[in-house]
Amino acid sequence: MTYFIDRRLLLGLATSFGLALGCSAPSMAQDYPYGPPPWMIGFSQDTMDHPWRAYMVTSAQAQSEQYPDLIEDFIFTDAGGTNEKQIADVEDLISRGVDLIMMSPREAQALVPAVEAIKEAGIPLVVLDREVVGEDYNVFIGGNNLQIGEELGKYVLEQVGEEFKYLEIEGIPGATPTIQRHEGFTSQIEGKPSIERLDAQPANYDLAPAIPIMEDWLTKYRGQFQVIYAHNDPMILGAINVLKEAGFEPGDVFLVGVDGQREAFEAIQDGWLQATAIYATGGALGLDMAVRVLQGQPVPQRITTETPVITPDNVAEFYDSESQYVR
Repeated sequence: MTYFIDRRLLLGLATSFGLALGCSAPSMAQDYPYGPPPWMIGFSQDTMDHPWRAYMVTSAQAQSEQYPDLIEDFIFTDAGGTNEKQIADVEDLISRGVDLIMMSPREAQALVPAVEAIKEAGIPLVVLDREVVGEDYNVFIGGNNLQIGEELGKYVLEQVGEEFKYLEIEGIPGATPTIQRHEGFTSQIEGKPSIERLDAQPANYDLAPAIPIMEDWLTKYRGQFQVIYAHNDPMILGAINVLKEAGFEPGDVFLVGVDGQREAFEAIQDGWLQATAIYATGGALGLDMAVRVLQGQPVPQRITTETPVITPDNVAEFYDSESQYVR
């Protein structure tokens, strides 16, 4: 069964779980399926060299402190953006005797050996953001990336019309969000002969690689494109930096991103970015679900977070100068 959680519920759910579970002394008679507390939780992250992914880990780590009687240690690994290192990281966590693994995989197919190793070790698994192959996990938490692409595609059509050329800055090739955000967007514009994608390049969800891509595109396509769709906010912010230096003005190009980070909201307020979609990291909620799994409590196998589209019309409702992300 899939559960959908809206923004306000997501913001309060982690706190309520923490208060409900972290402040209650565990019953000595309780049957713990993976062994009694205190537990050690390990987090395998694709890369910490990205603010959204770093926030996923640090928010989970902070939430673990709400369970002082249940969690004795929270450790995390940084795969540095490579599948091979993430597989090795998972094997290391297993060897260190963690009681549960939280993981946000770089690529689904490539991480099959890691998921199989976790299963063979009899360790429960909580997956965040990116899918794994099969259903060998206890809980998956993430947004509907296909729907994100669809909604952003609809918004572009509403605002720009059905005659434009666009560029697409893609995420990590092979990662499920990359595939689904592309497919969702494309589903809204396919069959419209006056819409053309001029080019697409992966920038791996990072700002820095997006800059030379955008510089190259300006050399090749300047004056030809009206829209740029990026699979996350850092990449579109990198493109904005290049457009600014090239003499473009806010609104000259219709720009769209995904994530909902503070700088993207500010770019919307300044007129540079026309839309983004909030995509919760799920770190704190994932930690709460991990505790419930270890306690033997029932959990939904899939939790789908809401992903509202943020535009100039509603950005004020979501923007918080003190928060890096709406989480």
